[in-house]
Amino acid sequence: MNYSLKNQRGLLTLLVFLTAKISFCQISSSLGLLNNSYEYLNSEIVLKKSNFSIEATASMLPKAKITREKGNYRLRSHLQSAYDIGINYLYSVNKSLLISSGFHFIVGKRNFFLNIPTEDISRYNISGHLIIEDKELWGAIRIPVLVEKRINTKKAGLISLKVGLNLRYSGLMTDLVMSGGGIIDSNNQVISIFSAFFSAKNNFKPWIAFLGGASKLFVLDNQNILSVGLQADISTTYFLKGNYVITIPDHPPTSGTYKINGTSLGLSVQYVFTGVNKRLIRSYQKKDL
Repeated sequence: MNYSLKNQRGLLTLLVFLTAKISFCQISSSLGLLNNSYEYLNSEIVLKKSNFSIEATASMLPKAKITREKGNYRLRSHLQSAYDIGINYLYSVNKSLLISSGFHFIVGKRNFFLNIPTEDISRYNISGHLIIEDKELWGAIRIPVLVEKRINTKKAGLISLKVGLNLRYSGLMTDLVMSGGGIIDSNNQVISIFSAFFSAKNNFKPWIAFLGGASKLFVLDNQNILSVGLQADISTTYFLKGNYVITIPDHPPTSGTYKINGTSLGLSVQYVFTGVNKRLIRSYQKKDL
């Protein structure tokens, strides 16, 4: 009886030892496969056929195109800014070539100002410095269609080059009629010295802009991709237009046009959801079964 019990205990100990060893080997093997897969993914991006990303861009725009048609005063503009946020759909043609599209919102800021010589308004006891100044927001939507080439370089690592078109539309904007820069005459009457009309609708017509950019790609620990780079948006359509008139008492009126086409150079940050982690987990789960 004691001999049988000892045999059973010995057999049980052997089974536990063998089970633990087999399990440890399986876990080590799985971890090795996982690590090898991650090394492979870090050296060469592996995407599904369909992927999604979110993208944000901060851009700098050139000064507005201001044309003086008559008069002595020149309306001026500073550099302008715009901000873009949207989602993208990426289709992988192969490991290095992608086609993408998306839907983005753009918010920009136009500006203009005018310095009037002090001697022209000295009798009103005011300074002519920035007596006329305005900043106002404009908005638009864009639908990009891009071809993207991804290259694994020795020095720079993973980089991306993209080129394509933007379909843009700003027909939801409202027109703006404005007057201001008032001065007070000797009878305490306010005299408006500036008036303008602006429209950013582009006559409710969409237009095409050209897009190109270069980015550095970073494969994150979760195998999603962070893309950081420069992006140039080139438009030949002046979608925001305005007419203005400057009327200084005892001086000829000045009039002209104001235009913005939305051409910009920006810093783009894009986060691509690859789904690689989920695919690896499912793959290892199937293997374990």
